[in-house]
Amino acid sequence: MSHAAAVLVFRILAGCSYLVMLTSPSLNIYRVYKAKSVGVQSIFPLVSLLANSHIWMMYGYLAKIYFPVFSCFLVGDFAAVVYLTIYYRYSSDRGYVVRSIATTLVIIAILSVYAIVGGLGYTNQSRHGVSTVLGFFADMASLCLYCAPMEKLFQVLKHKSAVFINLPMVLAGYANNMIWLTYGSLITNWFMISINIFFFSMSTFTLVLYHIYDPKTHPLKDGWDTNTNDNSEDDDVQLQIVDSDSKDKKSFNLPSPQYEAMRSPVAPARAD
Repeated sequence: MSHAAAVLVFRILAGCSYLVMLTSPSLNIYRVYKAKSVGVQSIFPLVSLLANSHIWMMYGYLAKIYFPVFSCFLVGDFAAVVYLTIYYRYSSDRGYVVRSIATTLVIIAILSVYAIVGGLGYTNQSRHGVSTVLGFFADMASLCLYCAPMEKLFQVLKHKSAVFINLPMVLAGYANNMIWLTYGSLITNWFMISINIFFFSMSTFTLVLYHIYDPKTHPLKDGWDTNTNDNSEDDDVQLQIVDSDSKDKKSFNLPSPQYEAMRSPVAPARAD
């Protein structure tokens, strides 16, 4: 296979794999829609998706990578807007949602103005120079997007069980990273190469953890999600005294043995 043919094949594969990965939040968003509540669903991955899609879309346009970067990430822009609209509709804390979206839009607006002004030549930069700056921001946005689910790895290490890992999604991301890494290597794009090497390494680490703490051999222990504190200082101490000659019981509730400020005794008035 010639180099041009290989580039064409992996360009198509990269576009298709991204569009498939783009649908991954749809299941959670559908659950939000059915339940009429966001529950424990975080908004961070959604605003990260919006920022990531928009910045990569601008980078693809300036770098003249119209497919798959510009066109596919433009679709990601619209998908993120739809996800965020549904999330906002059923959120109980709309103030926080508005602040999160507003912060993201401010960042996007600043970079968009830079891309437009720089692309028109008003910053004394070439089109390649502007796209290079946006490439760094695109990699940063990708880190925010793809590192959000990595908190699950801390849960795996803490509870010694890989039940928190969504294996199908990890495998899908693994394949997606391999395709984009290969495509980036074929066109010698270091922004794609560097970020996908990192993601490929993290996916490999996740699969190793899954093998070590396989849920079949390392299930979650009972009470893993409870947080009991038997020595709470706020609880009252109950004391029961049983008289040996009587069946009656006397109960006293004693306050917790903790420091408590006391008033000084008042001296009696002295007669002159």
